[in-house]
Amino acid sequence: MTATPHVTPPELVRLEPDQYGQKHPVENEKIIAQGLALLEEEIAKLPEEKKEGIRQAEERYPELAKSDEHKLMFLRCEQFNADLAAKRFAKYWNKRIELFGDKAFEPLTLDKALRDDEAALSNGFIRLMPTKDNTGRPIIWIDPSFLDDTKYTRESMARALIYIAHAALEEESAQQKGVIFMCYNGNNPKFEQIDRQLITLLAGALTGVMPLRVSALYILHTPFLFNVLANVLMFFLGEKLQKRIRILPNKVKEIVERLEASGIGLAT
Repeated sequence: MTATPHVTPPELVRLEPDQYGQKHPVENEKIIAQGLALLEEEIAKLPEEKKEGIRQAEERYPELAKSDEHKLMFLRCEQFNADLAAKRFAKYWNKRIELFGDKAFEPLTLDKALRDDEAALSNGFIRLMPTKDNTGRPIIWIDPSFLDDTKYTRESMARALIYIAHAALEEESAQQKGVIFMCYNGNNPKFEQIDRQLITLLAGALTGVMPLRVSALYILHTPFLFNVLANVLMFFLGEKLQKRIRILPNKVKEIVERLEASGIGLAT
């Protein structure tokens, strides 16, 4: 059975695959305009029940939901496949409303939509690093040793993830080329800290929902419970991204050398 081709601008050109196997579209004003027009057509084709979140967002937060800048993030995430971008756009607003309630229609800032999530944001489990790789990809740092479900709710941590993802997406390079996740296990997280329900919730808030393309996952310092973590993280990323997982040796010198060879210089 032949797969149905995706809906893309007719003159779209993609570059050769990069080190993570990603083929990035060549953007210009014409391609962006065509992509946005196709996206509107594909959104219109979606079943009404799947567009409920979009409808609410356009009514209550039109300055964001109707903006080309906002929709362009979804096109870039799906490499200008307008049909996939439309589905992601709909899922995004449905999930945002599910997690934030009425605050979904407020700016994702610390004093607005995230005003009740200080504990999750300051926890240290998920952080946006000041360092980028040599192509401009932001780096999101994960440290499971900070997991402590007595200090935050799972929903609050999911909102924190969405906030950090949007902070990364403020960089146009992140929209175009994706981000890198680094999972650091050097603080020896305990088995009982691994909250599978939380990881499932985070996966549901990110995979196929956020306009965020994960270029690679680097796993640093593999502890004794590595197999458990690996299985959880595989689910978190999805099948297509499993090829981009890079497990680094435990010696600091070797980690630094491998990262530098991949175009990542860690700030000291």
